[in-house]
Amino acid sequence: MAKFNSGRPYHGSRAVERGKLRGATAETDYFYFFCPKCPGDEAMRILDYDVHAEQPENPYNEHCHSKAKHGFVLVFKLHCEQCRHTDFVKISNMAWQGGQHQQMLGRIGLTAS
Repeated sequence: MAKFNSGRPYHGSRAVERGKLRGATAETDYFYFFCPKCPGDEAMRILDYDVHAEQPENPYNEHCHSKAKHGFVLVFKLHCEQCRHTDFVKISNMAWQGGQHQQMLGRIGLTAS
């Protein structure tokens, strides 16, 4: 079985941190990530994904009204065909669970740039 990222370590670059990676849905409910380096919301391809972490209980269930079935972190390998930028992004329901984007940036001492 092939390992995610060919077994090499991975982490998103500064290009996707601090609110620089954006995305949206289009005509349906499919979500698209936009290249943080290209102008004009160039859509990135998802080349691969992996379940980075998984646990049977979600740590935020005791703090939230809604209850998640379990905890997870998914990682996606993204690539822009236009500029050839490749990067990683993680999606988790075990990370901070609420509030506004500016609060999340301020929580770790950052501001959007």
